[in-house]
Formats: sequence, structure tokens, C-alpha cells
Amino acid sequence: MKIIIDKETLVTALELITPITDKSSSKPILSNFLLTAVPGEGGAAGRVTLSATDYEISIEGSFPAQVSEPGTVCISAKKTYDVCREFISGEIGIKTDAQMWVTLEGGASRLRLPSVDIGLYPQMERSALPNRFRINGKALRRGFELTLMATQANETRKNLSGVCSRVANGEMKLIATDGHRLAQVLRPVEVLAGTEHPEIIIPRKSLLEMEKVLDRAAGDVEISHDARALVLTTDSVVVMTRLVEGKFPNVESVIPRDSDKTVLVNRERMITALRMVSTMSVDKIKPVKITLNEGLLRLETERAEYGDVGDEFPVDYTGGEFQTGFNAKYLLDVLTVADHGERIELNFKAALSPCLVKVPEDSNFLAVVMPLRLEW
Repeated sequence: MKIIIDKETLVTALELITPITDKSSSKPILSNFLLTAVPGEGGAAGRVTLSATDYEISIEGSFPAQVSEPGTVCISAKKTYDVCREFISGEIGIKTDAQMWVTLEGGASRLRLPSVDIGLYPQMERSALPNRFRINGKALRRGFELTLMATQANETRKNLSGVCSRVANGEMKLIATDGHRLAQVLRPVEVLAGTEHPEIIIPRKSLLEMEKVLDRAAGDVEISHDARALVLTTDSVVVMTRLVEGKFPNVESVIPRDSDKTVLVNRERMITALRMVSTMSVDKIKPVKITLNEGLLRLETERAEYGDVGDEFPVDYTGGEFQTGFNAKYLLDVLTVADHGERIELNFKAALSPCLVKVPEDSNFLAVVMPLRLEW
């Protein structure tokens, strides 16, 4: 194999695939990636394909390159990425010798690595999946971002360790919850195949990798899936992932429908107050009391031997006095990610009722934060 590829193109490709390569010594073959070079036909430019897998998720990207001699090699992902990103040259040449050593050169810089038998590397198995739809890539990326913060980071309850997707009537509903907070986003889709799309749970790890791919995607992307696997296809990258087994809980009853106290707050001002108040709490739960009076919201921590802190600021609220308590971190997570509006709408009913969070400019997003019982 002998090719020349733009340095930034190669580094970008490696940035996508290197995070999923296995760094453990138990499966050393998975610390590598496959690089396949194919010459262009009829005067077209050649292409190189980079692919990697950890058995749970696979990523394959196709990129332009000057291909003098086609071929496939399997080499260390991390070593290649760490060295190539430091090359000063704008182009990188890659070639193999008879002993299947791989040499990468950029100007006066050079990296030489042994390759691995490509037959030992697991291949991406592609099969036609029955359910397929098209969606705007940036809208999907934003939907993942708005819901990921509500997923459970550990896997004590696997069905909460991802984002649930439901497609029906030309709409994709993304829902996530960890039992303490919930986030929901609606996105329009164009259904291409399948009449009854099954409810699926996309793993948190896969969503984080798909976000990186969608950052670089232009226009619409395609998603195909069945009950066990999902494939995301962009203009140059394909991501395949296994889905989380299990059933997502029915959370419709958790979303408040009858809140009678509505508060409009400046998002940045609320974030500043929550951060300040939560710094005084040594408790992992970080409890904060919210007191509402007409036109005013007050945040405060419990008085203790190490001190206390409070803050208040004007809000759009016309009801009577009302008090409730929440974990400051959960409120902060919601307000931080919901940055597509200057003001945030908070809806309450009773002291121990969930808080419904909305963005007035976006009717397709909502979040729910569960309350805390405060004894002070």
C-alpha cells in the first residue's frame, strides 16, 4: 500500500475512531484500526477507509486520498494518532513494505509501526435493518445533547443508561431519565422504511461518539435499526451500535400536566445563583430551598456551623408565597444544557411535586426535576 493523505483529514478521522479502541491488555487486537486504500475509477480521486470497533460500537469513515498502491493494514490507533497530530507537514505519506511494517512520513517526521494480521481483526457486519428514517443531523445532535444529561452514568439499571427513541407519525421522541430528572425532545423525521418502529434505547457511550460524528456532518443523516442494533449514516461516516436490552420505563405519568405556578427566570442569573448557593453545601445531594414571592425568587442553603448563603433576584411571578426544595446540581444540569433561550420557564404545583422546566422559544423540549424534602 502507498498513499498520500491530508494531515488534517487523517487526524480528524483518527479523532473519531481512536476513542472506541480498547486500551486494555485483555483484548490487544482492539487497540488497532483498519486502514483500507482504494484507487479512484475513471479519473476520480482515491479513498481511504478507517474503521474500528470494540464489539459494542463500530465506526467507519471514508476520506479522499492519493492512492498509488491499494491495500489494507491494521495498526495501533493511539500511537498513530498521537504521533501524526504532531507532524508539521500538511500531508502524510503511508506505505507498507514486504515485511508488512507501516511507515508514516510527514516532511522530515517519520513513524514506523508493525502491522497486525488483518484476518484477526473483527469486521463490521452490515445487514439491512427494517426501520429507516432521515433526520437533520444538527437537530439530532442537539437532541442528543439535551437528553444525555438525564441518563444514568453507571449501569446499575441498564435501561436508564441510554436515551430512549420512539418514532411515530413523522416524529422522533428522545427521552432520558435517571430517576431524579427527565429530559424529552421532539424532532421531525422522514420515514423511509418500516411502519411500526420499535422503541429502542441507545447506549450513552454510543451517543457520545455519535455526537462527535454529527458535529462534522452536513445536512440530513439516515438512521436504520431493529430491536437490537442501530446504524447512523452521514455523508462520510457510518456508526453501528448495539442497543440496550430491556424496556424503558413509562415516564408519561411523571411529567406534570397540572402545574399552577409559573415562573419566568433569566437563565444566566439563575445559574449564577445556583452555583453560588451550592458551593456552601458539603452534602453530596446539594439541597437548595427555593422561595417564591410576587416578582421575587430566593435561593438559600441550610444554616450550619460552616456558614450559609442566600441569593434573590426579580422574576416574572404573580402567585403567592411558595417554598420547595431541589438538588442544585440537577437544576444546574438542566439550565446549563438548555441554552437556546434567554429565559427559562419553571412550573410548580406543590412543595413535593416535580418541577417542569421549559424553554419558551422551544416547545419541543421539556425537562422534569424531582423535589427534595427539606426539614429547614
